[in-house]
Amino acid sequence: MGYSIFQETMVDMTYQEIEQAAARKLPVLFPTAVIEEHGPHLPLGVDTYLSYNQSRLVKKGLQALGIDSVIAPPYYWGINVASDGFAGSFSVKPETMTAVLCDSLECLNKWGFDKIFILNFHGDFKHNSAILEAARIAYEELDIGAYFLASETFLQRAGLTEQKPYVLVHTGSYSGHKNKELPPEYLDIHAGSLETSLMFKDFPDLVNTELAKSLPSSMTTMQGLKIWSQGGDKAKEITPQGYLGHPAEFSLEEAALYNEQLIATVPQIIKDFLDRN
Repeated sequence: MGYSIFQETMVDMTYQEIEQAAARKLPVLFPTAVIEEHGPHLPLGVDTYLSYNQSRLVKKGLQALGIDSVIAPPYYWGINVASDGFAGSFSVKPETMTAVLCDSLECLNKWGFDKIFILNFHGDFKHNSAILEAARIAYEELDIGAYFLASETFLQRAGLTEQKPYVLVHTGSYSGHKNKELPPEYLDIHAGSLETSLMFKDFPDLVNTELAKSLPSSMTTMQGLKIWSQGGDKAKEITPQGYLGHPAEFSLEEAALYNEQLIATVPQIIKDFLDRN
């Protein structure tokens, strides 16, 4: 496949095709992510590529369930805290991100789309909070059917204990690959085995595989994660090369397992919502 993040999205459609999709009331998948450093072996665009690819997989899963959908242009001007001390990690103010997302949702709604599902591939708390606020404003103040498919972990951190009509809870989490050679308390959450595997599967030319194979585990525990999450020099102390995990463990098998689990869960969550509404 090519490396255009616009392939199979609205960007490559004509305006007449957009009008036809809106007239059919097709649901919209809205990928959101960031541009940030991902160690010495991966490009800055990892989260954007994978958010885009996630939307393609969800679209495929929905098709298998009998539901057509369209993918909005990937959004990538997000928020980076942990990686902000590294060159290449773009970050915007939360209010800027929320405003641009709301403007984009208003465009989609103006054209006739009334079910917009925001998908995200970036774990930063402030980033996710900005998406949550955009979904709230869109739903409560702008009368737009926008819904954030948020992880249960984020919602717990945000203290959101009651169900909100603009939030779809994704309770599933990837539980495939486990490093058998390292203690289980070592985390793999940024430019480690999983993200390297996913990039290697669908965007192999963007992965420095020989370098990845040579990189040792960052050996980061939950205690280290708390320090890393502060960003700046604190993060660099924990991950001096910009990755948190074990890149050398990347494999096509891990990527396949993750993608299979994604297709088995997210499209069904969206279908169940559409069936109720």
